Amino acid sequence: MTDSAPRHDPTRDSLWGGALTLWQPARGHGYRFNLDPVLLSGFASAAEHVLDLGAGVGVLGVLLLAAKKAARVTAVEIQSGLADLARRNAAANAELGPLFVVDGDCRVVALPRVDAVVFNPPYFKCDAGRAAPESGRDAGRRERHGTLADFVACAAAVLLPGGTIAAIVPAARGAELESLLREVGATALRRRLVVPRLGAPAGHCLLEATVAGRPSAGAHSAPLLDEPALVVHVGAGREFSPEVRAYLRMPVEGA
Repeated sequence: MTDSAPRHDPTRDSLWGGALTLWQPARGHGYRFNLDPVLLSGFASAAEHVLDLGAGVGVLGVLLLAAKKAARVTAVEIQSGLADLARRNAAANAELGPLFVVDGDCRVVALPRVDAVVFNPPYFKCDAGRAAPESGRDAGRRERHGTLADFVACAAAVLLPGGTIAAIVPAARGAELESLLREVGATALRRRLVVPRLGAPAGHCLLEATVAGRPSAGAHSAPLLDEPALVVHVGAGREFSPEVRAYLRMPVEGA
C-alpha cells in the first residue's frame, strides 16, 4: 500500500502573504512541505512545460506557476492522499495556470516529454536517517519508493533536447547527484550551496543540468558554474535573509 491519505482533516495554509492557497496533511498525519521547494522554485530556470517528480501536495508546481517560471506543470506523486491534495491545490490556484496531477510511481507511469524536470526527492536512503513515526512522512524523507538514481533516470528519459533538470538535495549528496547526472548523459550547468547562515557549513545543494547534445558520461564540458551561496537566515535567529523573503514574497525588514 502506498496510500497515505491523512486520517485527520488537512490544513489550509498559504504562501505569498495569503495569495497562494496550499492544502496539506494535518501535523503528524502525512508529509508537510518545508522551505526546500521554495528555494528550488527560486533557483530553477523558466520553462514552458515542467515535470515535478515526487510532487507531494504540489507546492513546487504552484510556486513555479505563480512566479511565471512555468506555463504548465505536470506533477507526479505516488502517495494517493498527497496526490488528492495536489489536485485540490491545483483547483484552489487555478488562475495561475494548469497543474495536472498524475497518481503513481514515476518509474513506471506514462509521462509526457517536457522542457524541464524538477525534483525535491526523499533525502535519505532507506537504511539511513531516522525513520519518521508516520508512514507518509517517512516516505517523504527516505527512499521507500525510488532512489535518487531513479529520479535522475526518469528525468533524463522524458526531457526534451536542450531541457533542464533542477533539484535540491542534502549537501552530502551533491557529488552523488552530479555523478548520476553524468551517467545518464546530462551536463551539470550550475550549482548553488545553501547555508543556514553566514559562516555555517552547507546544508543543501541546488543543482541544474541539461541534456543538450546528450554527451557521453565523462565527456569534456564547460566548467560547472558555482553560484554564491544562498543564505537562509540572518544573524543568530530565525529571521529569513532578504533573498529568501523575496522568494516568499515577504516584506523586507526595515523597508
